[in-house]
Formats: sequence, structure tokens, C-alpha cells
Amino acid sequence: MTPDDLVLVGEGFSPWTEKARWALEHHRLAYRYEEYTPLVGEPWLRIRANRPSGPISVPFLFAGDGRTVGDSFAIAREADRRGDRPALVPAELLDEITTWNERSERLMRAGRAQILARTEERKDVQIESLPPHLPRALRGVLAPTVRVATAYLRKKYAVRPVSDEELEAELAPIRAAIAGDETRPLLGRFTLADVAIATALQAVRPHATEPAGLRPAQREAWARPALAARWEDVLAWRDAMLERRAA
Repeated sequence: MTPDDLVLVGEGFSPWTEKARWALEHHRLAYRYEEYTPLVGEPWLRIRANRPSGPISVPFLFAGDGRTVGDSFAIAREADRRGDRPALVPAELLDEITTWNERSERLMRAGRAQILARTEERKDVQIESLPPHLPRALRGVLAPTVRVATAYLRKKYAVRPVSDEELEAELAPIRAAIAGDETRPLLGRFTLADVAIATALQAVRPHATEPAGLRPAQREAWARPALAARWEDVLAWRDAMLERRAA
């Protein structure tokens, strides 16, 4: 592994992981991606990150020079440090981007609360949450064990249910910022604010194809159809941002 080699550990269905991946790809930084399995993967993550105690979660970035970075916002800033394209977190916009990022965190936490609850309720989501390499017959048998992981995550993140009405307050500033223009960056130019909010809107309704690691039952379980119907303009803006990413 050379000093410039990057390894990103994350969860394929996670908007936090998508935010980190988008930041690395914005700067055209080559990296290897590794899928993380909650609970069972944590001891190895702690060893690699040299964090024997305290909070730890993915995404987590490891560099060949020994540098380790946790948290998607910090990973985006590390991508700015390593890349040579326009910064996602320019210094003069740091405060405003931080505010938008905090809003994205609230949206994503709401989404996490819902997907954990739906996973506990639905066997199809439990099956999709298991490692994909397991044989089909074994996946059906092991599906109920996923509840152990969801219980652990609910405790780890102090998860609480979030109503559609609460999310309306987070969505209103997005509508105001784009002012009816589906291609308008939130701060007038493309920054991490756009990346953060676009990925966080998975908590309202996932994009048809992104994130790629989100499977069909999981995609349905994340969605809030009644809420999404009231915010189609905001979701259309998100789709335009994702098209920009793919371009």
C-alpha cells in the first residue's frame, strides 16, 4: 500500500457512505471500497483505526500514509486536502456549509430510525441486510438474527422515531434555497452542502438507482410516500444533483 492509496470502509445502503464516496469522486481520487457489517465488523474497524474505545462508525477512510479519518464531513475535507478540483468546503463558506450539513444529519438520522424499525418488522428487509454472498437458503434461516444488529444500532445511536411533520421543517429551507430552480446549488455554487442534502434526501424517498448498494425492499422501507408527494420539487432537485455527479 503506497502513501496515496485510499480505502473507504462503509455501508452500501448508507447516505453517510454515499456522501463520503461522492466527495472522493468529486476530486477524482482513486480508492478501494470495503463493505462493513455492523456489530461483527466493529472489532476489526477499531483495530485498524487504533480506537479501542469510544464511539466509532462508518464511513471511515484509511490512507497508505497512516492517516485515518472518520465521519463523512471530515472525509470530504480530507478529499479537499488531497484533491485539486474546486473545494467542496471552501473556507469562506464553512459556516454555511456546516449548517446545511447539520440539517442533512438530522434528515439521515430520521431515515436511520425508520429503516431500523422497518427492518425489525419485515423479513424481506432482514434478508437483504445480510451479506449477499450467503446462500439463499441460509439467508432465510439467518434473517431473524438481523434483529440483534438493529437492537445494537438503536442503542448505539439512541434512535428515536421522527415524524413526517418534523421533517417538513428540515425540507422547507431546501425549497427556499433552490427557489424553483432544480439545477440551482444551495449556496449559489456547488459545495458539500449540495452533496450532503442530496444524499440525505434518501430519508424522504431514495433515488431510483442511488445508492447502488440499496436493495429493493430496503429502498421501499426507507421511503415516506406521503411526505415525498408534498416535496417532489425538492426531490427533483436531488435527482438533478445526482445527474451532475454521474456526468
